[in-house]
Amino acid sequence: MLSYQHAFHAGNHADVLKHVTLCALIRALSVKTRPFFFLDTHAGNGCYDIQEQGHHDEVAARFLQETSQTPAIIVDYMRLIKPYMAKLSYPGSPLVAWEMLGLLAQEKGADQNTFAHVNMHISELHPSAYSDLKQWTSHSEFHCHHRDGFELLNALTPPKPNRGLVLIDPPYEQVVEYEQVVESISKALSKWQNGIYAIWYPLLSQQRIDRVSGATVDTPKHGLSEKMLLAFTELAAQHKIGLLDIQFAHQTPSENVGMYGSGMVVFNPPWHFDSTLKSALEYLKTLAHAGASDLSKVSMLVDPP
Repeated sequence: MLSYQHAFHAGNHADVLKHVTLCALIRALSVKTRPFFFLDTHAGNGCYDIQEQGHHDEVAARFLQETSQTPAIIVDYMRLIKPYMAKLSYPGSPLVAWEMLGLLAQEKGADQNTFAHVNMHISELHPSAYSDLKQWTSHSEFHCHHRDGFELLNALTPPKPNRGLVLIDPPYEQVVEYEQVVESISKALSKWQNGIYAIWYPLLSQQRIDRVSGATVDTPKHGLSEKMLLAFTELAAQHKIGLLDIQFAHQTPSENVGMYGSGMVVFNPPWHFDSTLKSALEYLKTLAHAGASDLSKVSMLVDPP
């Protein structure tokens, strides 16, 4: 299986879906002028050198083209990543969030400090990644934590102000991480039920080619994302809150493709957020390989009250 790692996959199809969703959520939260809370539990390095990673051809973001039919939220995303892509770099989620706040400030005719009232926290446990993260976000209003993101989520909830967004994007290197996400969301909802929680997850082919033997074997983590979604659905139903699922299949599943796509599940999606993501996903399908488009979808797993 091709495991998801922030640096190795910077700007690929998974990042495009994750960051378009993030931009849309921040825009929705910023409609009202009231303060809000933001936490990125697995913030990574902050920014990535695409050329250095040696996977320039994998960067789906570079194929984005603006036309008269391009959804507004895709245009937002393209505007904020363009200066980075020009330098063969790609911004991680913290910088995407910060740049999106800056874009919104410009729209309102204000400077970026207008959003200093946003209580923003980012966390990264890996020492070298944290060092990079701290440097890349030194110009921002982020509170940067060298700490386990799941622990920080528990410590900061319920937050002040009592409205906002939590982005959870673990690498899922260990099977236990799927369980940790469910446990963390369950604890957080018990203390902060009205928060928006956006969780990224991989879509994995059922079988893969073993790198050592060359034989076709079952993918060890296949089905774990789907199992996690079922647990999320139960939690949302229990708390009587909405749950939206967005899946973007970049390729068709096969033994030659470990991660064929990814998804974003959103607890407490903003009003009409499903419509925003449906239009965005229709555009993103143009980035998909032949035959994969029909696997992409936007589904309301639990209707809002």
